[in-house]
Order: sequence, then C-alpha cells, then structure tokens
Amino acid sequence: MAPFIRVDVWSLGANDPIITAYADAVAAMQAKPAADPTSWDYQAAIHGVFAAVASPPYNECRHGGWYFLPWHRAYLYYFERIVRAQVIANGGAATWAIPYWNYDGGGNHNELPLAFRDPNRPGGGPNPLYVPNRAMQGNAGLDPAVTSPANALGRPSFTGTSEFGGDQTPAVGQFYTQTGELEKTPHNDVHDLIGGIMSSPYTAARDPIFWLHHANIDRVWWRWQQTHANPNAPAWQNAVFPFVDAGGAPVTATCAGVEDTLNQLNYTYDAIAIALVPPPLPTRLLTVKWPDPWPEGPQSPRPPAKGESVGARQIVGATTSPIVLVGAPAQVTVAVDRRALLAVPAAERQQRVFLDVENIEAVRDPGAVYGVYVNLPEDPSDEALATHRVGNVSLFGIERMRDPLNDTPVHALRLSMEITAVLNRLAADQEWTDGGRIDVTFRPITLRMSAGAPTPDIPQVTGRHPDTPITVGRVSLYYL
Repeated sequence: MAPFIRVDVWSLGANDPIITAYADAVAAMQAKPAADPTSWDYQAAIHGVFAAVASPPYNECRHGGWYFLPWHRAYLYYFERIVRAQVIANGGAATWAIPYWNYDGGGNHNELPLAFRDPNRPGGGPNPLYVPNRAMQGNAGLDPAVTSPANALGRPSFTGTSEFGGDQTPAVGQFYTQTGELEKTPHNDVHDLIGGIMSSPYTAARDPIFWLHHANIDRVWWRWQQTHANPNAPAWQNAVFPFVDAGGAPVTATCAGVEDTLNQLNYTYDAIAIALVPPPLPTRLLTVKWPDPWPEGPQSPRPPAKGESVGARQIVGATTSPIVLVGAPAQVTVAVDRRALLAVPAAERQQRVFLDVENIEAVRDPGAVYGVYVNLPEDPSDEALATHRVGNVSLFGIERMRDPLNDTPVHALRLSMEITAVLNRLAADQEWTDGGRIDVTFRPITLRMSAGAPTPDIPQVTGRHPDTPITVGRVSLYYL
C-alpha cells in the first residue's frame, strides 16, 4: 500500500479537499458523545482533561523528558487513522493524511493558516476549525525566535541535558523537568503564543490547530532522524502507552514501534519537507580562547559522537536572589567561580557551558514567552537579538507541575540551555572580555503584526494572563 503523505498546509488553498475533509471530520467527531472513543472530546482527553480519571487513556500526554516525541507521534498517528476513517465515511479520499503547519517556512507561513481564522465556512455555517479567544488572530504572526527548530536540529544527541529529545524520565507521569530542545522551541513556545485553549495541556488538543502543530513537530523529529540516532536503552525502546484505533478498540504503542514513520507507520512527508536538509552540526567545543579565568580548550576539539549524552556537569556560578518577570525585560549577572572551573580535571573537560534557568514558578501559565540572551548590548538590533539568544522560557504545562495528578511530586520547572557556541562567537568578536561574569537578559517575545494590520482586540483570551508574575529562583552556569 502506498504511504500516506503529510503535506504543508500552506501549500493548500483554504478550500482544498484536504482542508474541507478535515473540517467535515472534525464537525462529525464533535457531534459524537464524549464516551465514544472516536469522538473529539474523547481524543482530546487522552492528551489532557481537567478532571482526574480512574484509568487510562485520559491524561496520558508525556512532557518534559525523552518520551515526549514518541508518545506524541503515536498519539497523532492513531488520531489520524480515526479522522481518515471519518473522512472516508463522509465520502472523502481514502488517501487523506493530516497536514503539517510549517510556521518556519518563510513569508506569511508564521501566521495561522487561513482555514482556521474565520468563524464561518466559505459556503456558510460555523467553521469547526475556528476557535474563539485564541491570542493569535487575523494575520498576527509568530516570531522566528519561537518558530525556528535550528537549535534543536543542531543537537547531536537525542538524550541528555539540553539535547534534542530530552533526558531520561520515568515512563509514568506527565510533566518532568528534563525537557528537550525541540519540546522547548518551537513546541512549548508556539502553544503559549497561540493562546486560548492551546496554552494549557488540559485543553490544547481540543483546538484543531493542535494536530497540525504536532504534525510539524513530528516532521522536525523525522528530519533529525535522517542523520541521528534515537535512544537504544530498553527503558525507552520498550515503554508501552495506551491509545485507541480507528474503530475505537484499545491499542498500545511502544517507542521502538514508532521510530520509522515509513516502514512501521506507512506515512511520510511531502516533497517540500523531503527537500529540506538538516543543517550541519555546530562545533560545540572551544575553538577560540575565552577570557580569564576560563581554561584553555583542547588543541584538537573532539566532535561529539553520534548518540553521545551529556556527562557530569560542574556548577561554576549562580545568582543568589530570585528574578520576577512580568512582561518587561530583566537582567541578572552570574559571577563565575574560578576555583570551580579549575576543579574540572583537564583530561575530562569538553569545554561546554550550560545556562540553567531553575525553579521557575507561576500560579498559572501567563501565555508568555521570554527570550534568554547572553551579554546582550543595550538597545540591541534584530541581529544582536538573534546572535545573543541562547533559548526561550515558556511555561506550557506549569499547571501540571503544581498539580501533577498524584503521579509525580509537586515540582518547579527547570530549563537548561547549552551556550558554548554563543560564547565562542562572543569571544571571537571581542564582545566577551570579562570572563568572570555572564550577563543574562530575559526579554518578552510577542506576536508580530503585518505592516498596517490592526492589533487584534481580544479583551478576554482564555489562558492568557500577561500580568501573572513568573518567578525564576536561580540562574546558574555549569561547565563540562
């Protein structure tokens, strides 16, 4: 059987049969009783629902660790089969596959696809793809700082701190603090900036754009897999998760069973996606001399081995007071401890530096994204913002950490970012001359409006609370 092809939604017209078939299927699924496993309510609840339930498959999503990507691939795969069955029942094509939203595709692709914007369908009647109270309305666009997967694609390892897919976590439990680069950006950031029900794991899967967003996240993993290795640890390979198949019957999936989209799951991505080649891996080891007190790097930098994970890290500096973010830039200085640097044996040094934003807490997700920048100059240009940014902070799922449904302890959010490449650039350009300190700036990243377009007037956006303070307990530096 020929593989199903997922295509870029921006390559389709608003009334393309793929889009109209999706809209018709969504409407049909929304009309089914919530107890029907193939209904819209039931499928959304598999990801998350406000009420705790006695048994799976409700509240099953995996976040903040190395199960995030395989769990969501399996979830999307079985959802796609359910929608395809509904499309066929509605008289549509048996070749239907979920499109993906490549918001990093240039032009206006960072805007919400046209078919999702209007409350009414072109032929009349309500549009099941439209959701009111999204923060992202009209031709508002996502900033490239939140849509680009370049940082994730540049990570050589799936497993590890600040690596592509996240670090090791238990198979039971939904939200941990070992978040991978792809989950951080663009996944979490896009959820929060779209806003509305997309900004909470309890409700996100109720928004029809959720599935196109996750098709794109899956596509980026698919791209990364062309030249990189997934985990081979039995704890990852053999983890089992429950789902529902097209007929409503219970099924299970393992991580090992969803690694190969073509040969195991019989789908792939279109020619647009196939033509995209992952960028070359950046050199992560020290290639220029850093300012004192940082030690000399190895004479012949060793490129990281495929699948190599992060080793033991040594803390070499940390702030001592919390930082509160409420919609405005904030800056802190992290002093570097010379003795801690030299405590790392020379033979074990990889000359890698990580910046951790620790003990992040808020009473709820404000629906905001903050860029994190190292040694950012005053009044920075767009170029400076791009070259000094080391990652983003967004709080998708913070509610689950504060109320984790009895499967994990209550815990704060922690994000880790490797800043080695940025430090190399700054040292080479003489923009970092005092090695005894690192200045860290947090700046809000907001939606972009097209020239001349009015700012959407949305007085009450579900899930968006920009006045909610975010408390960062500590910003720390780690050296390896």
